[in-house]
Amino acid sequence: MKKLLLLSILFSLAVFTCAKENIQQQSDIIFKAMKDEISRSMDGLKAKGMPKPYYIAYQIALQDYFAVKSFMGEETVTTSSNGDVVINVMMRIGSPKRDNSFFENTLISTAEEQLPSFSYDSIRKALWLQTDDVYKQALDQYTKKEAYFKKKEIKQESPDFSPAETVSDKANFKFKPYDKEFLVNLAKKMSAQGNVKEIKKFYTNITLLQQPEFYLSSEGAEYIKDNSAIVIFLQSEADTPKGFPLAASKSLVYKDIKELPSEEELINTAKDFALEMQAAVKSPKGEAFIGPVLLQDDAANYLFQKVFAKNIVRTKKVYSLSSEKDLSMGEFATKKGLKIMPLDFDVTDEPQRKTYKGKKLLGYYTVDEEGVAPEEIKLVSNGKLTDLPATRSSGKTNGHARSAVYTDSLYPHAFVSNLFFSPKHTFPREELKNKLMKACRKENLDYCYIIRRFDANNMTAYRVDAKTGEETLMHGFETPTLSTRTLRDIIASGNDFKAYNFYSGTTPSYSIVSPSVILEELELKPSQAENKKPPKLEKPDL
Repeated sequence: MKKLLLLSILFSLAVFTCAKENIQQQSDIIFKAMKDEISRSMDGLKAKGMPKPYYIAYQIALQDYFAVKSFMGEETVTTSSNGDVVINVMMRIGSPKRDNSFFENTLISTAEEQLPSFSYDSIRKALWLQTDDVYKQALDQYTKKEAYFKKKEIKQESPDFSPAETVSDKANFKFKPYDKEFLVNLAKKMSAQGNVKEIKKFYTNITLLQQPEFYLSSEGAEYIKDNSAIVIFLQSEADTPKGFPLAASKSLVYKDIKELPSEEELINTAKDFALEMQAAVKSPKGEAFIGPVLLQDDAANYLFQKVFAKNIVRTKKVYSLSSEKDLSMGEFATKKGLKIMPLDFDVTDEPQRKTYKGKKLLGYYTVDEEGVAPEEIKLVSNGKLTDLPATRSSGKTNGHARSAVYTDSLYPHAFVSNLFFSPKHTFPREELKNKLMKACRKENLDYCYIIRRFDANNMTAYRVDAKTGEETLMHGFETPTLSTRTLRDIIASGNDFKAYNFYSGTTPSYSIVSPSVILEELELKPSQAENKKPPKLEKPDL
């Protein structure tokens, strides 16, 4: 199934440095240009015998970007841009009862333009060009949808765009100064932790993005939103003495540079990550296992992100000429009222929650991409799915219409913000491990496993002696298959709640707060990856 790539205009501004120094003046220019072009487009944009737009919304994002990549403490590559501007146009034609939305469009269209200056005229021209192209895409989408609904005799159950009270929030935004030399040196020092004999490759990538986003709709809703983030990504590769390939990665995501832990703490994080790979190289290879497993730290969060968060978004079906099924719709969209988790679990989505234990949450926002104030929603109550994120295309919105800067639609979709997983009964970390050992003995198993991180072709798994609790790092497992059914296998939860941020340019940012959990049963399979021939000479001591 092809996906529409929303037309984006990406252009460089030589004078963006001035915009950073006077963001208020630049925001006034942006909002005036958006307001005037929306008004003109709503009145004059039309094609013979075809409907006009009845709704238009503009997103304009300014980007100050710096990235550094360091390899083994030596090689350093930097990229930066302080003048990127991205424009998104969200458009609906037809009527609120049925418009061009939620139907696959196979057009893929992009355009680039160099603006001579950051001026009202330049922004108006860019908006005009993109609005014209998006209108053509919307017309194609609308005509195909009308023909498809007629051919299939589809009766629409709810309007494509329901009325709602809209709000505005022009939050104050200021670009924060940062030291590029500090980030370069930090990347070097962190990547140098992997410069040891057992490790073949060790990278550190640090990406800092400061991004104010400006929004205006034809209904008058407007906002200024801070979509900034800093991401530290660690990647490690090695081979065991028998040539089995190992790879591991770790991401640390923060709202801004002021929130970074100390340099010493970050270097120690990289050191611990490298030491773990060193130990994995010398560890025994795992064998097939079925039984209780404790997911801690990154692994527990991976479960909730992979299985829950990704299945409770895009809750309205997108019709398609190529498939009867909408593969983008979350699995939970059709399971409202059903038990999806243990009975003692509640899950809430809290868009207007700014922090958790002092950590800023990336899912925070005050106005969604349909101009609606977001509501806190209880998604799961006593294990039962009680609600879903909803947009104005869902009949009644709860303010969860979201789209990323680089999105894939002419309209936003239902998406999550800050997910809080809250079991009613929790246990300290050591007691949770004892519960795992007890579950092992109950199954007459000599050992079971604690998993602390999942990777693409490997995972950080510790074999735990069911009697003594001794832990042995193992390597060579495939990442196990996790499904929505896995959530119902949770039998105990820890009190070690941690907040994780997720940043991507192609999906909205969000956060998850979750504890460690014991799964009643998980199958671990030895990896089928072939051993590599070891080098003729060992890695030199440098």
